[in-house]
Amino acid sequence: MSLTGALNSAALGLQTTQGLSRIAADNVSNAMTPGYVRRQGVLVTPGAGQGGAIISEIRREVDVTLQRMSRLENSKMAQYQSIQEGLTGYTAYLGQPGDGTSPADKFNTFQNSLTTLSNLPSSNGAQAATVLAAEDLARSVRGAAVTLGSTLNDVNMEIRYEVADLNQALYQLRDLSSSRREFAAGSLESAKFDEKMDTVLDQISGIVDTRVTTSASGSISIYTLSGAALLEGNQVHDVTFNPSDGTLMAGTQDITPFKEGVRGLRYGSLTGLSQLKRDIIPRFEQQLDEYARGLVQSFENADASLAAGEPGLFTDNGSAFSAANSVGLAGRLQVNDKLLATGALEVWRVRDGLGASTQGPASEAGQINAFIAALDKPLSSASGTGIPTDVTIRDFAAEMITSQALERVKSENDFNAASSAAEVVMSARRNSEGVNIDDEMQQLILIDQSYAANSRILSTVSDMIDTLIAAV
Repeated sequence: MSLTGALNSAALGLQTTQGLSRIAADNVSNAMTPGYVRRQGVLVTPGAGQGGAIISEIRREVDVTLQRMSRLENSKMAQYQSIQEGLTGYTAYLGQPGDGTSPADKFNTFQNSLTTLSNLPSSNGAQAATVLAAEDLARSVRGAAVTLGSTLNDVNMEIRYEVADLNQALYQLRDLSSSRREFAAGSLESAKFDEKMDTVLDQISGIVDTRVTTSASGSISIYTLSGAALLEGNQVHDVTFNPSDGTLMAGTQDITPFKEGVRGLRYGSLTGLSQLKRDIIPRFEQQLDEYARGLVQSFENADASLAAGEPGLFTDNGSAFSAANSVGLAGRLQVNDKLLATGALEVWRVRDGLGASTQGPASEAGQINAFIAALDKPLSSASGTGIPTDVTIRDFAAEMITSQALERVKSENDFNAASSAAEVVMSARRNSEGVNIDDEMQQLILIDQSYAANSRILSTVSDMIDTLIAAV
């Protein structure tokens, strides 16, 4: 090799080691940066006679399989987390049988007061206690309905937030993809854009399930696992939400989860929130309404003093039950105003019947016993409640609370399982893509040695050239 060739080779070696040193230093400084992927300089030998090696590209050590798996598991975890968080507040208010505050316990208190009144029908105190227990029961049902309504409002708001975040991320990804194409593939600038894009894609995977494709030109497209397009090159299919029926659209495509005949979302927080809005909360609302219907109808049917159309002990905001107006009944459940301080305060009617014109014999317990007997009649609840139709009004509240509590427990178990699976895959991804400080420090030592060797060659060749010049 000529002196000029040796000189060029040494100079090229210095440039290469400087580049490798910068890559290693970036790796070390970003070792704790979330989502950072280890970078590596790919070395190639230049054309014949040029000697040395150059960095042909800066490669991010991405494990595509683990990346895809981690995003899928992240979508599943976010789905179950949304359900769990949505149910926690409501089920906490609803309580548990035996805690003294649940509708089931309020019902037991009311039932016990009827039994006491049956034994002491003449007691004004027992009559008043029964009325107070009935009002307490009605209040607990209304409270559950209000809390469930607030939960639904929170879910609607959360869906709006998630949709807004998703659209923002899609536009950000489009812009990053467009900017990245301005830089040569394998360059440091391109690697930095890839880093940012992967971070955004990880964020998107928590909201919706995704399938990512990259064209030959470098443009990125995102589809749901069902094939609905969210981003195609430079075109973003804006996601919209209709709160009235829970419909989710991506552009003109219906992506509502679990909706028959559409390319619905399968996983992600939007799927979990949609389950709450379209399935779980409506079922809970129906259970509450059926329970309220059972209370109103049971005491209407058992009250021999009532004329047709007259309200009984429990009312629909003061009116008798109407099948055409059963939706939302739980939120309107009231004790007959005749029995309350706001009305006539005629507590004797709980003994003689709400339609009685005058007080009956003080010792007569026939109507009270009819009320008690009504508690053991099958409620014949609607099948959509998920509660057996032959359950009595006496047992319905406990069945309802248990059913709703099990839904929350199931969501917790699903979330814990999904969280564990996501962590396993993410840990494997971090181990595969992350920075090992010891490895990078070892690499820096080798780079330093290479730099020193090239420097010595450069210095030696320079001295030789000086000697030749002096000799001439």
